Amino acid sequence: MELYAEKITFSKKPISIPPEYRPAYTIGLIVLILKICCQGSKSSLLKLHLINWALKSDENRNSLRKFVLSNYTESSKTWGIEPSLNRALNFSIHEGICSITNGKYQLLEKGELFYSKIIEN
Repeated sequence: MELYAEKITFSKKPISIPPEYRPAYTIGLIVLILKICCQGSKSSLLKLHLINWALKSDENRNSLRKFVLSNYTESSKTWGIEPSLNRALNFSIHEGICSITNGKYQLLEKGELFYSKIIEN
């Protein structure tokens, strides 16, 4: 069977992307986590991933709460690393929203301003 085509065209079609995979949403979440959940607006990568995982569902949140309230003796669900969070962290650093020093992510002045704008809305 032979195929002949003089011209092949591709057209870009809009697709819906879930909010948790949109960089702007995830950057906003990073800012909120650093400001509200972390002492001195500073956190390790693993802590950011843990809190991000906990915010994904009520089941995850309850599992983490049970683990913490048991003084870390109860077992907890296995949580994972989210590649979209890593990408958003890279964007955040590039945009001056946060920085990384000695393995800790810290909110910068621009991140504090972003937090204020989020809270206003």
